Amino acid sequence: MDSNLVIQTPAGGQDFDESQVPLYYSRKTVEILHKYGPGPRVHFHMGLFVPGATPNTTVSQRVLKRRVVESQEAIVEHAARSWGAYSNPPGSVLDIGCGVGGGSLYWAQEHGATVTGLTVAADHIPVIEDFARQAGVGDRVTPLLADVHAFTADRKYDAAYANESSGYMDRERLFQVVAESLKPGGWFGIQEHFICRPEWTEFIDGYYKTRLGTLTEYLAAAEAAGFELEQDEDVTDRVAEFWVQSMAWNTAELDRVEGPGAPSHWSPERLRESAITHGKLFRIWRDHALETRLLLFRLGGGI
Repeated sequence: MDSNLVIQTPAGGQDFDESQVPLYYSRKTVEILHKYGPGPRVHFHMGLFVPGATPNTTVSQRVLKRRVVESQEAIVEHAARSWGAYSNPPGSVLDIGCGVGGGSLYWAQEHGATVTGLTVAADHIPVIEDFARQAGVGDRVTPLLADVHAFTADRKYDAAYANESSGYMDRERLFQVVAESLKPGGWFGIQEHFICRPEWTEFIDGYYKTRLGTLTEYLAAAEAAGFELEQDEDVTDRVAEFWVQSMAWNTAELDRVEGPGAPSHWSPERLRESAITHGKLFRIWRDHALETRLLLFRLGGGI
């Protein structure tokens, strides 16, 4: 999530048309690469900081960008280590809502996995393919244009992974699809945000055009599909700093674009609005109105 890169609220408060999500993400590709690139491992999600860390934000935009990107890598690495991927690496991974492929490349490069990355944005396919070639894993990363709700794969994968993408999906159907796609005993790792104070639901869902849920909802959907919860880690306090660092990058970008002849993918007005929203998002995470959690589910039937 990033408040620079969100679907704007429709005039008059109309319900968002889910069919617009692929178009939205296709249009945002250049902006994502500008802030989080150049790649080949480019992520589009929150990042993890050392407990209690409040890094100085009066540094260069280049330093801020490096810090944000490193935090994104850190949370992927932390999750993989917590989920046992180093002691028992998955041979095949289904990356659900893979963005521009950062997570898919991670699983292929760091753990030797063969990865299928699902995306609803057609423009992301060649980007992911190019990044995979650059990273030397073009033979192990396959981006696939597909909606997970209609996806089928009979017991093909050792693991599935959804990093801040499940909020756009029907949870019951998601867990059903993953259960049908995993080998017996396979695992499903999720990084996601969960509503803790319902009064913030309208703001978050309205701004991001998502439908974040509660932990209870996820647990019920998982159990119905045959999963057991193995790990539940609350990393809210360690990701809240992401909003501070991201906001600092945005204000540095605003300073840059207000200079003479400086091109940008965002208007000054949009950057100012985003800075204000970042402040609100930081407070939401700091106060645990939302919580970011790393969940590990295991499918029954393993040896």
